[in-house]
Amino acid sequence: MKKTLLLLCVLMALVVYGKETLEVTADKFSSDDTKGITTIEGQVHITKGKDTLQADKVIIYTDKKRTPQSYEAMGNVKFHIFMENGREIQGHSDKLIYNATNGEYRLLENAVVNEVGKANTIRGEEIIVNNDSGYANVIGSKNKPAKFIFNLDDMEQNNKTHPTPTPKNTEKNTQQNPTDKPQKDTNPKEKP
Repeated sequence: MKKTLLLLCVLMALVVYGKETLEVTADKFSSDDTKGITTIEGQVHITKGKDTLQADKVIIYTDKKRTPQSYEAMGNVKFHIFMENGREIQGHSDKLIYNATNGEYRLLENAVVNEVGKANTIRGEEIIVNNDSGYANVIGSKNKPAKFIFNLDDMEQNNKTHPTPTPKNTEKNTQQNPTDKPQKDTNPKEKP
């Protein structure tokens, strides 16, 4: 009974801290208030707002006030996150560490992140994503280099909406583009 009450207090602190509803389902919950550790095991599913996290095991580390400091998910980790900048990402890794104090996600071992609705994919042994700043860093290994896949159509579309100025014909740039129409001579000279 004492452990159940303690666990309930920790989970309530998680909800109050996040100011959103935190829903946790799993086969087993245990808590050690003196160490500030809550362990959730077996088919773990955590939902906070629109964000979801699934794993075999999640450990939540809290401070003395029971405020979550970090989450560590292990085994078959899958996530779906709505970033502060409006982007939506989902992916998987063998391990995920979330630092609640700075909004940083560390995806470790066989990490893959996909941007929802786009063909953009990042793969690496370690991917660091910061929810607040939108920062991302990818680290590969000797046997598994980091890999980026971007949809070039999205980049071309962005260039069409924000075109880069092109130089006009000058003495240094006298080649005429075959699609350009011949220029009318505005200052006609007498022909010899």
